[in-house]
Amino acid sequence: MHTRQRCQRSALITAGAVIALAASIGCAGCARSSSQSQDSGKAGDPAQTPRETLVRLIAAREAHAYRDIRALIRPQHAEQVVTYLMAVDDFLLANRELCQYVRDQVGLGLAQNIDQSHMAANLEVFSPYVELLDEVVDGDVATVSFVVDSNLPVKRAELRRVGDTWRYDPGPGYAPELPKAFHRMARGLRQALQEIKSGRLSPETLRNDPDRLVQEVEVRLLPGVKMLSRPNAASGEGD
Repeated sequence: MHTRQRCQRSALITAGAVIALAASIGCAGCARSSSQSQDSGKAGDPAQTPRETLVRLIAAREAHAYRDIRALIRPQHAEQVVTYLMAVDDFLLANRELCQYVRDQVGLGLAQNIDQSHMAANLEVFSPYVELLDEVVDGDVATVSFVVDSNLPVKRAELRRVGDTWRYDPGPGYAPELPKAFHRMARGLRQALQEIKSGRLSPETLRNDPDRLVQEVEVRLLPGVKMLSRPNAASGEGD
């Protein structure tokens, strides 16, 4: 119980920093999303409605098809969003690798305690399990309502017409420090994994004292978490 409480407390701090900052640009990353529609158009197909554009954007995110993602976002924001998503993916990959190794070598319970995937659980249209609802078109601007994991409140994504296509508009407020912070946290998780593989934190030690790994993960994540909490001070800390 002590281990679980410690981990949950750390997770809340970390997730809160990520969600607050990700909301400022209206996007972030996740591994799985769910929309219940199918379409056959290509990214630049002018026949796509705003809702169909988001269906394709979510599908591209699921496939990690970054080129397609770029084509579905307003040009002035596309590269920033893709850079951010790639950093989130790096973090989620590092998290999966660590959790899988701990699950195989130590046990499921500890793997669940150190899992950080919750950090990508509430990140606008790139969240897991997005269900698209209605669309409203007003000239060259459209909004598509959606819910995440069937939970209220209803959220809204904005799209703008670019030529004869619709593009997702995440809005202003991108912070270039965010990708650096996610890469730094990914590095921290890989360092924690190396501590186990090297024997410095042996599986036997962790079975007897699981708090050791919880503490190790907290310490390794801390530099990246601080970058998220103080984005203006992060520009030199991500290398």
